Amino acid sequence: MKKNDFSKCLVIGGAGMLGFEIASQLLDECEEVRILDLQPVNDDRFVGIVGDIRNQEDIDKACSDVDVVFQTAAAVWNPSTPDNIYDEVNINGNRNVIDSCHKNSVKKLVFTSSMDVVVDGKKPIVYGDESLSYPKKMPGDNYSRTKIISEKFMLDANSEKLSTCALRPAGIYGPRDKYHLPNIVKAAQSRPAIKVGNGSAKFSHVYSENAAYAHILAAKNLYPGSKVAGNVYFITDHQPAENLFDFMAPFLIEFGLEPIRKSIPYPIAYFLSCINEKINPRSNFNSFSIIQTCVDHTFVHHKATEDFGYQPIISKEEAFKRTVDWFKRNHFKRT
Repeated sequence: MKKNDFSKCLVIGGAGMLGFEIASQLLDECEEVRILDLQPVNDDRFVGIVGDIRNQEDIDKACSDVDVVFQTAAAVWNPSTPDNIYDEVNINGNRNVIDSCHKNSVKKLVFTSSMDVVVDGKKPIVYGDESLSYPKKMPGDNYSRTKIISEKFMLDANSEKLSTCALRPAGIYGPRDKYHLPNIVKAAQSRPAIKVGNGSAKFSHVYSENAAYAHILAAKNLYPGSKVAGNVYFITDHQPAENLFDFMAPFLIEFGLEPIRKSIPYPIAYFLSCINEKINPRSNFNSFSIIQTCVDHTFVHHKATEDFGYQPIISKEEAFKRTVDWFKRNHFKRT
């Protein structure tokens, strides 16, 4: 790809775990890297813009004279998030992004979707690929519902003037993780510490730097008529996938915590979660989280390899080390 086609890049949500890694890697590709986020990014390497994708003026300002937009910002799954926020951010906000790309003649838009768009909450997914369809019935949880809607219209926006694609990362972990690893740590610190399921269910992960690398590769191969244009891709790490709690156990040990050993069977956990979410709808102990933990959700990235050459660039061992080092410096001290 020509340098002038990748001169100025914007990362929406660049203060987050994935967005920051994308922005950092783009420094080797772009003359200018901008970040639009609700939070300021105190890093002189980037042009930081504090703004909200729900505000059209903020996006228009950030997209001005930009060649490529990486849209990673989202209202992520969190029971404490008000229901209306998902629609405002994941639907209306993403429509604003598309409108701004058109106004500013942006050439490429890479959208961060989610593996959850194909999860129906019933059937296990074992090394699924892009042939999986959306659930026949729209999911009840607002995150999955709004990500399905936004992914569809992001792909529909693909045209000769604006090339778009969507990437579906597996469970992302790494430095700046605010949800995945911290939730496991919180569970390990609770008393009694209990995990759900018998440990047989597997869950795919992807390290943040690998996911970022995939986004940049996709952008490099994104142009009118390319394989990537208007297409969607799962992004995962090294195989085989592991059980969630087995995957997290080494992290807990490094943080001076005991791996969670006591467990509750899936059927019992699911039954209790259904009752709990009626009594306490803002609790993390709900049917969505139980299904995600106790049912296989594994994927492959073969299509991304074939269409734009993605392979993880950071080994599992190095990803573990970098994640542990960052959390020890910023959050935890070994006891």
